[in-house]
Amino acid sequence: MNLKKGMLAVFLAALTVLSGCSLTETEELYSLPQPSKEYLQLQKLIDTEIASGCEYAAPTAGSQRQSVQLTDLDGDGTNEAVAFLRNQDQQLLVCVYRKTDGVYALTDRITGDGSAIGRVEYADLDGDGSREIIVSWEATAEMQLMTAYALGEGGASALLQASCLDFQVGDMNGDGRDDVMALRLDGGGGEMDLYTLSKRRDVLKKTAALSASLKTADRFRIASIAGGVPAAFVEGPYSESDSGNLLTDIVVFSGGGLKNITLDDATGDSRFKRHSGAYCTDIDGDGALDVPVPEKQFGLRDAPESSVFDWYTFSADGSSALCASSYHCYADGWYLLLPESWRGRVTARRTSTVAGEHAVVLALRDESGKAKDALTVYTLTDENRADRAKLGGRFVLMSSGTVVYAAEIDDSGAFSDGDDAQKAVGDRFRLITTDWITGAL
Repeated sequence: MNLKKGMLAVFLAALTVLSGCSLTETEELYSLPQPSKEYLQLQKLIDTEIASGCEYAAPTAGSQRQSVQLTDLDGDGTNEAVAFLRNQDQQLLVCVYRKTDGVYALTDRITGDGSAIGRVEYADLDGDGSREIIVSWEATAEMQLMTAYALGEGGASALLQASCLDFQVGDMNGDGRDDVMALRLDGGGGEMDLYTLSKRRDVLKKTAALSASLKTADRFRIASIAGGVPAAFVEGPYSESDSGNLLTDIVVFSGGGLKNITLDDATGDSRFKRHSGAYCTDIDGDGALDVPVPEKQFGLRDAPESSVFDWYTFSADGSSALCASSYHCYADGWYLLLPESWRGRVTARRTSTVAGEHAVVLALRDESGKAKDALTVYTLTDENRADRAKLGGRFVLMSSGTVVYAAEIDDSGAFSDGDDAQKAVGDRFRLITTDWITGAL
């Protein structure tokens, strides 16, 4: 052993003694994390099902799409494991594993027929402190069998069944317990069904009509309207021949039943139809879902992939109030919340011809119809984008990966939000994104 190797050996030996740990313990510090014994034991139980000819069959809709999900069903503070499988006979299975003293055991096996498992939700529908498993078995793309299962000592029992296109869970009637909203469409309108369970597990059903011209549903979700009132939103096309059109139906619980507060009784259709692909969203961040209405557009011919919207918040009585206006540049993936004084005056045009730079100029029309430039927004994608974002009077709005968004204020008096015009623009600038919970079918 040469001198350097000898010194290294002495150093390691001394370090081991001084630190009070062995080389084996030191190696353990750098080893990969090992699965817990509970996880390995659960995996062994599921592997038994796989060995018998089963395969994983994860849910295809909703936010809970894992093949194995951990959730507390009985309210004891310990998660159960729920596995979604398909056996060798193509029958769908939901296997529930309960944990006692750190050991999992298969306690419930639910079977269903269909091509796939659709949406899965967990909710206490009858108020007994335990959550039911609500699952939809897909028969076709347009039809599912929604079933709510209660788990007990005698095994799983079906409390509720209904055919539907999709379902959502939420407290619609304000009694503190979750309800099930089921969407049914027949190609010429449809209905919304509200299912509630009493403590004796009696099933009560309420129904509301949807727009007669609603062809299909693109979005279906339970959200809030003004005052935090829960409401079911349905959005979809109202014409098969005219693409890019949408309508919105909003259904609330009122007077002991369901009411479609957007329905025009004279026409049987929603009062909120639009030639636009924009869906409802909480545009102003107050917790209520808002409905977009395209505003009359001026001079957008040079920026065709853009729109100006007024956004309305609904109350439970069906009245609506303007809450915001916005300009959306779909081509570049951003939108701007407009100052109140800009409403009805915005025009837009593209000006950039430089590679890696898209520019949209927003101008404001005065009473004579003459437009004056107010703001230019740049979308920069070239390698020198960081430098180009600081040219002249430009300032950075946002940097997103390989894209930098910048702006230049042409008329500082166009913003009245405060004394910092650049901050006012930055606070109003947003990227067009797709949320995970969109209600998309």
